[in-house]
Amino acid sequence: MRRRAFLASALTAASTTAAGCSAVESRTEHTDPVVKTDDNPRDDGKYLEFREDGTALATVGVDPKFSPLPTHFFTSISHPEDTELQSLTQRFVALGGDGTPPRISLQGPFMGDHKPHPSVSLFREGTAAVVEVHQFGEIADETVFMDLPVTHWPESARQLVVEITIELVEPGLADRTHILDGQLEFELSVEAEGSG
Repeated sequence: MRRRAFLASALTAASTTAAGCSAVESRTEHTDPVVKTDDNPRDDGKYLEFREDGTALATVGVDPKFSPLPTHFFTSISHPEDTELQSLTQRFVALGGDGTPPRISLQGPFMGDHKPHPSVSLFREGTAAVVEVHQFGEIADETVFMDLPVTHWPESARQLVVEITIELVEPGLADRTHILDGQLEFELSVEAEGSG
């Protein structure tokens, strides 16, 4: 099955590493991505496209799989071959409900052939369910797929907001770090009104 928690895609590439320590590091924040919707009308996915000077930095997609309430939060992150994912934070907030966060789990396992394994935390923070990938391990230079099953959706919540922060590095003699910040919003269909 292709939907593993983290799945290497055909974009696997050898990472570029520099000998010795990097003496200089530059950090750039990107907070104005373009939001796009999935081409297939049967899919609920939306994407954040981050660019710098016309060059693609990363595309981050979230597909909540409404039926009619969210059942899975499928996340994908693609980025150029000469970059590495350092960290990811996703906050899933259900608006218009009772103020409780959605409950999610992590489809695993993370083991497989990847060493070091990715390091991930799931927790609740206020009204948000939070997923943090502290390190991507050996798959830092690959396209990443995550499957987060929704085990409980707050009753009467009609909107999902996903806040996303990614740290992306261009390794080299002077590492360039990009902080990518964006948000996706999803409206549940009216059909969800009668669901509990």
